[in-house]
Amino acid sequence: MDPNLNISTGEVSSEGMATGIRDLWQGVLERAWLLVLIMATAAGLGVWQAGRSPRIYQSKAVLYFDSGEVTVLNIQDVEKREKAGIDLLNSIANNLKSSSILRRVVTSHGLTNHLYFTGGTNQPSVDSVARDISGAVDARLRRFTRLLDISVELGDAQLAQLIAQSVMEEFLKQSAEERVGAGTNAGQMLLASEGAIKDRLLKAERAVAEYRRTNNISLQENSDILTGDFKALAEKHSAAKDEVRLLDLEYGMSQKVGNNSTELLKLPLVSRSPEIVAMKEKLQTQEANVSNLQLRYREKHPAMIQARNEVATAKAQFEEELKRAPERLKLMREAAIAKEKQFDQELKEQEKKLGQLAILRIEYDRLQREASTERKLYDTVINRLRELDLTGGIEKKSEFRIIEPASFSSTPIRPNKKMILLYALMLGVSLSIGCVWVLLQLDNSIKSVDHAERIFGLPVLGAIPKNKLITDGKGRLFITDDPQSLCAEAFRSLRAALGLLGRDEDRKVVLFTSAVPSEGKSFTGANYAVAHAQQGKRTLIIDLDLRKPSLGETFGVTGTPAGATDVMLGREPFEKGVQTTRFENLFLMTAGKMVPNPAELLAGPWAKQLIEEASKRFDKVVLDNAPVNAVSDTLLICKEAQTICLVMHAKRTPVRVVSRALEMLRRAGGRPSGVVLNFLPGSAGAGYYYYYSGNKYYGSKGVYGAASTKG
Repeated sequence: MDPNLNISTGEVSSEGMATGIRDLWQGVLERAWLLVLIMATAAGLGVWQAGRSPRIYQSKAVLYFDSGEVTVLNIQDVEKREKAGIDLLNSIANNLKSSSILRRVVTSHGLTNHLYFTGGTNQPSVDSVARDISGAVDARLRRFTRLLDISVELGDAQLAQLIAQSVMEEFLKQSAEERVGAGTNAGQMLLASEGAIKDRLLKAERAVAEYRRTNNISLQENSDILTGDFKALAEKHSAAKDEVRLLDLEYGMSQKVGNNSTELLKLPLVSRSPEIVAMKEKLQTQEANVSNLQLRYREKHPAMIQARNEVATAKAQFEEELKRAPERLKLMREAAIAKEKQFDQELKEQEKKLGQLAILRIEYDRLQREASTERKLYDTVINRLRELDLTGGIEKKSEFRIIEPASFSSTPIRPNKKMILLYALMLGVSLSIGCVWVLLQLDNSIKSVDHAERIFGLPVLGAIPKNKLITDGKGRLFITDDPQSLCAEAFRSLRAALGLLGRDEDRKVVLFTSAVPSEGKSFTGANYAVAHAQQGKRTLIIDLDLRKPSLGETFGVTGTPAGATDVMLGREPFEKGVQTTRFENLFLMTAGKMVPNPAELLAGPWAKQLIEEASKRFDKVVLDNAPVNAVSDTLLICKEAQTICLVMHAKRTPVRVVSRALEMLRRAGGRPSGVVLNFLPGSAGAGYYYYYSGNKYYGSKGVYGAASTKG
């Protein structure tokens, strides 16, 4: 599983997205030739398309609509023309490009004989040419204005100008013809209807006068008087009903509370009655007098005794008056009921009179309405006939005005070569990036340092840049032959990274292997051993790739001296198997003589004894082993090494192959410490990983301040 996936949300984290974008950018840089090729092809296609596309010219004109001009033919109740609003303006715009206008344009200029439409063949019909130019003519309302933009787009600039100007002119002619026709028709209609309207008016007025004479009454005055009386009686009757309801309520409450003075005083009509109010004021005056006397006299004083007797007498009178309150409410209720009945009787009599008058008024109102309607219509017709007589010789002003005549443009609007080229380049960029993305998805190799760490979850201990002097892992010992090169610096970084994994005493044995052959494991192990020996530490590199040994050739050993197989089989002592090299503190043990069964030899105790003996005698032991996926030799001794480095070929080794090798090492008891990316192109991240190295940082001085002279 990709570690950049967010397990809780199922979404790619921001770090993973940034890494993906960086990988895509790296892929684009590496395949810049593809980007250039696709963009050049797209640009060529764009230029070809622009060259073969027909040239289209545009002519524009502007028409203004003045809605403030009202014609004399705007007759109320006869003809109304609504000219304001967006809908009207849009309707005018649609009318400008209607088939009737286009047919007038074709006919007026004889476009059926124009070479643009005939093409040197038979003469087309008017409708056919009108249909052809309908797609080229456009009329639109300019936003927030009353301006109408008319445009014509054709392959002939002069013809486009001619049609644009003709569309406006024919539209104005058609509008003028419609106004003249409307005026003639309206005058004839008004003259024909004037006599009939006059006869109906006289007949209606005579009917009204006869009805008033026959009934010999003033319907309007009587109606107003009766209506006013009825409203006044209705208000009095309503007030009497309200009074009866209130008295019914309080009388019923007084019957329920009986002689309870406190409850009786809660009734509004009782508490506000003049008798109760007078008695209450008298009692309050007596009580106030007692309060004043208490300030001067004692309780046994004659004045105090007399005052208290007066208070008691007032209270008794107050109580007696309260007991008579229900009887007074009853009398008031009976009087209110009698008043209500009287008003009810008067209302019924008034309603009867109004009903009789309404019967007469209905017919009278109908006759009045007929006469009023005929009078208004007759007056309107007479006024409009007079207006037509006065304005008959005046030329009507058009509502439309040409603001800009049709323009002539010698520059075509299409094809827009710049835009076509821009779109082609944009399409080319999109296609090229898409192709790079597809290639990246199909490529299952390790592409960069970040990619390796993200996929395997192990640190990249070293990234060895690609060098033209390296062929399938067999090449220079850059650490000494070319110490100013990027490769030499990469091996020093590998040495430092392995040194940071733990104490040297706990990590004496370093094993270099790979998943498949030709990954450069021997090349990496040899250069690392040289780099470690340069620190003044005794280093032994042992070639345990017994099937295809190569360290002897790397260090210039000739023949087949005693080596690892001879020591493990007891043919030679350990000292005889160790050889010196041209590098100080670096010693070599070659594979020795070939054996028919290397796996059985490594599986026995001899390999373990050899490694233990080497660890006692040297500060660092470097093991070069066979590929993991090819043979089982490495799996038999991997647990004897404290540090295991898996070397892989950048941009070539598939991810699944490396993953299988790591899993096999773990199952065999080994603990991979990290991976080494070999032959990594500079564009794939070596320069980014070692940002302090090479010419990118030090310019022309190289790593150590002097330019490299050896590749």
